[in-house]
Amino acid sequence: MAAIKETSTGRIVVLESEHVVGRGQANALCLDKRYVSTQHATLRFTEGRWVVKDLGSRNGTFVDGNRVGSREGLELRVGSRLAFGKVEEEWELVDDSAPRAMAIPLDGGDPVELDGELLALPSSENPRATIYRTLDGSWVLEQTDSITPVANRQTFELDGKVFRFCCHANVSTTTVADPALDLELRRARLSLAVSRDEEHVELKVTCGMKSFDLGARAHNYLLLTLGRRRLADAAEGLPSPSCGWLSPDDFPHDPAMAPARLNLDVLRIRKQFAALGIVDAPGIIERRARSRQLRIGVEQITIVTI
Repeated sequence: MAAIKETSTGRIVVLESEHVVGRGQANALCLDKRYVSTQHATLRFTEGRWVVKDLGSRNGTFVDGNRVGSREGLELRVGSRLAFGKVEEEWELVDDSAPRAMAIPLDGGDPVELDGELLALPSSENPRATIYRTLDGSWVLEQTDSITPVANRQTFELDGKVFRFCCHANVSTTTVADPALDLELRRARLSLAVSRDEEHVELKVTCGMKSFDLGARAHNYLLLTLGRRRLADAAEGLPSPSCGWLSPDDFPHDPAMAPARLNLDVLRIRKQFAALGIVDAPGIIERRARSRQLRIGVEQITIVTI
């Protein structure tokens, strides 16, 4: 990820797509120095490159020792040396790659980066919330009891900790599928083969012109449970929007269905489908926020016992 390094300390700062530097506490990089203006300069990713612009600061912004003209944009490259207000206090651009979607804890911790197509918070090992992009390009924040839109630089709270979400509008994070392959969930068929003791559940996915043998995974048991409910509801004649919903209380009372394990399995299933190139992979598991219900996000399901 794009980053600058403070040469005197070695501190690394990951860059947001529009990274404001200054003395103000709300800035992406807060430098509490008298020679730094409240909003001193901005580093912005535009047209595939990083550009620094002085925001009319009192003491100036410098690149490689040269002062940047007021409100003039100057392109940066790896190795460019930046200074804000005092030329001796330098930062170096150590990575000029495109910015990625991330959630930044406002208490000063490390940013949580997009992992494939999903951003899990507080971590992939404990996914109590997930941020992902929908087919229309918007982002949503999904928590256990809420699903809400989230925009660039919007703040939100999770377990008493405040995060700021950052993304770049021109950076696509959703895999673009070949139209001939129809890699969308509406085209997907799931085939689940379960052993008689239900210790092993094998999964095959057919989507468009491609087939994937995903083998046996522990999280396939969740797909099996949700698939059985969706098929049962459909057999009873329920309309498709009403089919397949299960609440946590409906699950068997075993460790595999505990809330923390459910969240982890949902994340792993979504990541697995995203890795196949399915563009709306998060929808493989759908949620109803208020009731906390889950269901499998495809209608074409086959279950056999082996």
